[in-house]
Amino acid sequence: MMKKLLISALVLFLVGNNSIAQNQTVTGTVISAEDDLPLPGVNVRIKGTTTGTVTDLDGRYTIQGDANQVLVFSYIGFDTQELAIGNRSTVDVVLQLDSKTLGEIVVVGYGTQSRRDLTGSVGSVSGEDINRMPVASLDGALQGRAAGVFVQSPSGTPGAGISMQIRGNTSLSASSQPLYVIDGIPIISEDLSGLFSGGQATNSLADINPADIESIEILKDASAAAIYGSRGANGVVLITTKRGKSGDAKIDINGFYGFQRITNEIEMHSSQEFLNLMNDAARQDNRALGTNYPENYVSDIWGFDPNDPDLQNTRWFQEIFRDAPIQSYDIAVSGGTDKTQYYTSLAYFNQDGVQIGTGFERISARLNLDTQAKKWLKVGTSMTLNRTIQDRTINDNSLYGVVINSLAGDPLMPVREDDGSYADPFDYFGWWMLDNPVLIAENYYRFTRTVRALANTYAEATLAKGLTLRSTMGIDYTYLEDEAYTPIISRESVNGNFNGFGNYGNTQDFTWIAENYLSYTNSFGDGLHSINGVLGTSYQASQRDFSSISAQGFPSDQFTKLSVAARVTAASTSGTNWGIASYFFRGNYNYADKLLATFTVRADGSSRFGENFRFGVFPSGSLAYRISEESFMKDQNVVSDLKLRASYGVVGNQDGIGNFASRGLYGVSAYRLAPTLVPTQLTNSNLTWESTRQLNVGLDFGVLNDRITLTADAFVKTTDDLLLNRLIPGISGFKFVTENIGSVENRGLELAIRGAILTGPFEWSSAFNISWIRNKVLALEVDEQILNDSHILAVGHPIGTFFLIDHEGVDPETGDMRWVDLNEDGAINSADRRIVGNAQPDFFGGWDNNFRYKGFDLNVFFQFTVGNQIFNHSRASYENLGWSRIGTGFPLPDGNNHRLADNRWMNPGDVTDIPRASLTNRNWREYSSRWLEDGSFLRLRMLTLGYNFNPAVIDRIGLRSLRLFAQAQNLLTFTRYTGFDPEVSQNARDPRVAGSDFGTFPQTRSISLGFNIGL
Repeated sequence: MMKKLLISALVLFLVGNNSIAQNQTVTGTVISAEDDLPLPGVNVRIKGTTTGTVTDLDGRYTIQGDANQVLVFSYIGFDTQELAIGNRSTVDVVLQLDSKTLGEIVVVGYGTQSRRDLTGSVGSVSGEDINRMPVASLDGALQGRAAGVFVQSPSGTPGAGISMQIRGNTSLSASSQPLYVIDGIPIISEDLSGLFSGGQATNSLADINPADIESIEILKDASAAAIYGSRGANGVVLITTKRGKSGDAKIDINGFYGFQRITNEIEMHSSQEFLNLMNDAARQDNRALGTNYPENYVSDIWGFDPNDPDLQNTRWFQEIFRDAPIQSYDIAVSGGTDKTQYYTSLAYFNQDGVQIGTGFERISARLNLDTQAKKWLKVGTSMTLNRTIQDRTINDNSLYGVVINSLAGDPLMPVREDDGSYADPFDYFGWWMLDNPVLIAENYYRFTRTVRALANTYAEATLAKGLTLRSTMGIDYTYLEDEAYTPIISRESVNGNFNGFGNYGNTQDFTWIAENYLSYTNSFGDGLHSINGVLGTSYQASQRDFSSISAQGFPSDQFTKLSVAARVTAASTSGTNWGIASYFFRGNYNYADKLLATFTVRADGSSRFGENFRFGVFPSGSLAYRISEESFMKDQNVVSDLKLRASYGVVGNQDGIGNFASRGLYGVSAYRLAPTLVPTQLTNSNLTWESTRQLNVGLDFGVLNDRITLTADAFVKTTDDLLLNRLIPGISGFKFVTENIGSVENRGLELAIRGAILTGPFEWSSAFNISWIRNKVLALEVDEQILNDSHILAVGHPIGTFFLIDHEGVDPETGDMRWVDLNEDGAINSADRRIVGNAQPDFFGGWDNNFRYKGFDLNVFFQFTVGNQIFNHSRASYENLGWSRIGTGFPLPDGNNHRLADNRWMNPGDVTDIPRASLTNRNWREYSSRWLEDGSFLRLRMLTLGYNFNPAVIDRIGLRSLRLFAQAQNLLTFTRYTGFDPEVSQNARDPRVAGSDFGTFPQTRSISLGFNIGL
């Protein structure tokens, strides 16, 4: 009996214990390994059951479970973890960032997202890639690094503007440049300087210190960019600066010092070769035209003996170009506690130009601060203050430019006369030079000084589980001063009888933005369904003021301030403003990490447009299907990710047309000496934004746990309602009215491949991207618009199409050019021009390679562009072959010749593409396809070799890290282009007349040594 009672008691005990175990309460906290902060919204479930919960605002959870069961913790962007409950009542977890997307949490408009969950097309460039480039501005570091993004340096002038097109040119008269957003502030990125310096532009982005950048995301398709509505048509560049992390303070000191020189020197004829070519031109005319010039006709008239060993031989490039230093230093301190994190930096950058008289200097400071003020409230700020000074001379599309006056400079002319005064070109024998280029470089005083402040403050409140409200207020303030002085001794001053003239101007721009938006994240259905959304408002306004003054008549070139001038010739003040009010929404849905959907819409109201169409709505939608999550893909371990994407949407463009294009405007005039108002612009109440519709289809593919990944995108991007000026009858009293007319299309394919090629003691990782984009004008109010002497705008052809007199080579019997007489009227002139090519590349891209072995690291980065053409207008001056504009009686040629002229036709039967020399213009047409060249190039953009000292060794001297490196930028360029550099474009950011080179400041090659110190 007792035995049965004991057995019964034991059974009841075990059953009781089992019952207790099944109802066991488990609690814990989930934190992030990234920053040791709690993670709210983490899915916690019992493996193999439907029982689950999510963590609260403090990362805590409570769940009922059995000791024999397993807890599964999952959260977007982090590795899923499984932990057995056992006998524990508390299970704390530290989640690691997702191994597949480590470092791939990308910034999107008004939030962040795992790259794995993207349904749109977003390119990324890391701060590490940017920081190692010795460039003045962050946009210059993007060249060749993102598929579909064509970045060009139109001029090598220090601090000059960069041209960037994301998926092609979308506009004609409005801007084709992307919207830049820094830490949530859509910034001013256009040229604010009013100082004339030829075709070159200043670069507002050069006001920002690249060393402060954490990452750059490029929103390319409509799904990604529609959150910015009327400003997203040209793509959006999101720039995130570095922020502090909790932990001990870290001090990072970085710097480099190096030298630059031009990437390529154009080899010109010596004085002897110059004279011999001129004499040959007379001899060739005797044979071909029946003239009777005596032997050595030109050199005898000029009074020089080509064989004189003491013949003056000025190498003008050596006089204006130099080896110039470039240096950069910055110190950053970061760290913080669990509640407060900080990042602060101070930086100095100085680049002397390779051309005398040019340079760029920047001093910048930054403070980023984040504080968890309450459990439910986080506040922070991002602030930067920068001061830049740009010293520049006239160049790039100006007859008074330093470079163009040097290109065909007369080698018989010295820099200075025996008395020390500058030599005057009009006393010598090259018609081309309008002034002594050294005089221009050394004595023209031209500075642009800028003070720029960017500040953004935010407060983020957690209202409920998964629901936050973020309010931000930001400002972008710029104060810019232009100062210029043209000396008394300059030809420009002498010709105008100015006795020296000066200009001063300033621009003040104050832009503010206030934004408020709700963010909601939630998961349900045992974590199978995830949603997140953003709903908000944005208000931005800008006030810009200008003032300028000009004066003439200076007592001496030693006094350059306007206060000493004899008379003020002009003075003015003006101002302008604009504003935009916006409302936006984005929703994301994720089912089982397999089906993904995004819907975005933004409504913008802009002060720039007519009252009938002031508001526009810009929607987009995208879907993605991850095939690799299907059951039939589970039993293989090769394909780690296979995702198909598709998106469609509409975005707009409102930049580049002025703030009052829709308004009826009045100007000031005089009637019988009394001031009066006169109408200057017609009203257009229907004027609205350009609209760009974009369809994108993409593929994301990864193998071997994403060791190798491929991203491919195909797109069709059509822009309608182009903002253009329509000509109207002059009887109306106006020349034109701005309307929405015309259409442009861009079709393209992008490929990006990344891979860890080798792992182990020797590491090799590589990234390659290539893009094919076809641009075409679909509709114009007036077809075949001739823009200038070299370009045309025509339906069915790309923006940037060349319209030139064409030729069919050199006649091997006569040595004369065979010009195409298009209209067959027997004369070769501008009426014979036809479409002969365009400035758009067939494809472009970049190839980045990183190698590591023990403490050594090596980076090799190539950039390439293939298929674009360049109108080498400069070559028309330095390959004139003796042509004189003022007749042959006393020959004054356009100037000296390039060594290409050595390949000219000399005798019957010679086969060459360069005609015979002549004192006539028979073989010389300034705007002809003879100067149209292939602009393709392959460039070793960056080569860096570094050594990281062993931490165990440097720890003894109190260092956290120490790296020394040597780097070379633009070390090698492979191209058939005969000019200075194939990247040039004399008209900076105007895509309609792109691809012309007229005295453009060349790119530079730099070699420098540097260090990275961590304390």
